[in-house]
Amino acid sequence: MQFHPAKCVSMAVTRSRTPLSRSYVLHGHTLESVRTAKYLGVTMSHDGTWDHHINNMANKANRVLGFLRRNLKISSTSIKEKAYKAFVRPLLEYASSVWDPYTQKSIVRLESVQRRAARFVLNRYHNKSSVSSMLLLLQLGWEPLEQRRRTQRLEVFCRIRDGLVECPVIRDKIVPAPPRGRRMHTEQFTRIKTRTLYRADSFLPRTIRDWNNLHKDEVEAVVATTGPV
Repeated sequence: MQFHPAKCVSMAVTRSRTPLSRSYVLHGHTLESVRTAKYLGVTMSHDGTWDHHINNMANKANRVLGFLRRNLKISSTSIKEKAYKAFVRPLLEYASSVWDPYTQKSIVRLESVQRRAARFVLNRYHNKSSVSSMLLLLQLGWEPLEQRRRTQRLEVFCRIRDGLVECPVIRDKIVPAPPRGRRMHTEQFTRIKTRTLYRADSFLPRTIRDWNNLHKDEVEAVVATTGPV
């Protein structure tokens, strides 16, 4: 089998401001060091943040939305809505349980795409205020993307917990919490202690907090969606 060194790169993931400079050699070829790299459709960054991925997805979704606007000008509201849900929203939600942002800047960046889509679907361009955008979303019955990502994280968490997704590294850290009074529901899990805000808002610590804060009926709804073991 022929080896193609140009297709292989290396990327050191670290939060250090002064990372160590290292080079990696494979089959006698020194690999190019990069700051971002795409893996399974997700852009990973050297500093562990998801800003590049979010910006790339938002830009791509806006381009697709622009294409739909140019080609579906006289289509019905139903057709436009189906086109948005089929071609644009999946771009904004692919693997979102991994990169779900916690910074307001990134959250707004993604929500702005859906607000543009709402104006496209309802053909309402005369008023572009944020309040008007929210009213359009309510008229369409669309949840904010932030809420949809939260639901998706909880569903993935539930599947890992129940063994429906093989992820032993995460599942081993999902530990039932000791019984206490005055809880939202009985299926609580021990919160993961973190030293940094960055770590606190990563998938598992953040999702455990969200899970523990659910009401009993919300827990039952998530379990019903993911299915029993």
